[in-house]
Amino acid sequence: MKNTNSLARTLLMVLFVAASVLGGSALWTLNNRVREVNTAEQSDPLWIASQLQFELLRLKDDIRTYLDGETAGEKVLQRFDIAWSRVNVVQTGKMATLVESFRIDDSVITELEATFQELEPTIGALALSTDDTERQALSDRVLTTLEPYDLKLREFALALAQSKARMMSDFRTGALSLSQTLIYLFATIIVLTVIFFAFLIIDLKASRSTAANLQRMAKEAELASAAKDKFMSAVSHELRTPLTSIIGGLKLIRMRFADSHSEQENKILDIAERNCERLMTLVNDILDALRILEGKADLRLAKIDLARTVLTAVEDCQAYASQIGVSYVAEVEDTGLEVLADEDRISQVICNFLSNAAKFTSPGDRVVVRAFATEDTVRVEVEDHGMGIPENEHGNVFTRFHQVNPGESGSKKSSGLGLSISKQIIEMHEGGIGFSSTLGQGSIFWITLKRAPTEAAEVGRAAA
Repeated sequence: MKNTNSLARTLLMVLFVAASVLGGSALWTLNNRVREVNTAEQSDPLWIASQLQFELLRLKDDIRTYLDGETAGEKVLQRFDIAWSRVNVVQTGKMATLVESFRIDDSVITELEATFQELEPTIGALALSTDDTERQALSDRVLTTLEPYDLKLREFALALAQSKARMMSDFRTGALSLSQTLIYLFATIIVLTVIFFAFLIIDLKASRSTAANLQRMAKEAELASAAKDKFMSAVSHELRTPLTSIIGGLKLIRMRFADSHSEQENKILDIAERNCERLMTLVNDILDALRILEGKADLRLAKIDLARTVLTAVEDCQAYASQIGVSYVAEVEDTGLEVLADEDRISQVICNFLSNAAKFTSPGDRVVVRAFATEDTVRVEVEDHGMGIPENEHGNVFTRFHQVNPGESGSKKSSGLGLSISKQIIEMHEGGIGFSSTLGQGSIFWITLKRAPTEAAEVGRAAA
């Protein structure tokens, strides 16, 4: 369903963009045609062509009246210049553009310009001549040369009128067609916009519904987690008393009847006692994790020498490691390892690292423990040479009840709470905790704690 909605939204968006592009293209075309019409209207090619015809006729009339003595020679020259300027108007500017766009034959204008250039000396001589015979000859020559252009200019003006009429007709037809197209496109855009917003509203409602469901599920999960923690706390407290009695009873039986038990009976007692101890450790881990989670675990902070804490933890864990054929090697610096911490809690973390490292190290191998100072912190590392941790498990290593190899049994089985508790303890100290691991080569678990201020620094702060 989600994929279908996504495909529908994508299709709507494509249609919306296509309609917008087509609408923009239609507007662009319409705008260009409007510009052409405006140019034609502003330039008025028919008026310009008619003015050229008119000036040519007036030139011819002035020449005739000049022969009768009614017009001065200077006026003939002036009329000739005006007519020539009309030719230039047709050949330049917007008028030339229109003539080119109309694709009509404008050779008559070019011929007329060449004729004017040819007649310029004759007109000048005509205006200055005083001999009647000479003036008659010159005027006849000019009038004869200009006579064919009356018909040619009328044909040119007619072609202009027809082209303009055709352009206006095409514009009206195209504008009507484009207008209809634009109406359909804008209607399509509006419909697509409405549909798109409808999808958005539907998605918004679905998102709100999903958010409400997630919030409800989160609340239910929180309540279930709280109920689970409460149940675990109650069960753990109820288990501690009978477990303590069972362990005490097993130890008492072992002490009183040690000589009378057979080897098989002693083995059974060992198994029972070991499993009771394991169960007691699990119960204590659960209670410890719950206390830290509820913020009921207090830290008794004091300035401690972490070197001594590490060496003591190694001694405490040595017996366990020896049972499975693993040894510890301590590489601890002598000085500079003072930190402000709860020694019991830090020892708990280091012992957890040491026991985990021993569990996953092959018999006959060793676990290396390092403690050294950096510029601002003290770092403790526990390195094993075991199976390592798969990369897909790295994000869950410090999760409660998580075990990398939950199917393992025997000495390698654990509650899955040790690393989670260790992480919470270090975070309570505002320290750092982490690991690096290579599958098949082993892992290094580490913690960092802030170094305690030296006595000189403390004295300096006190003096300040």
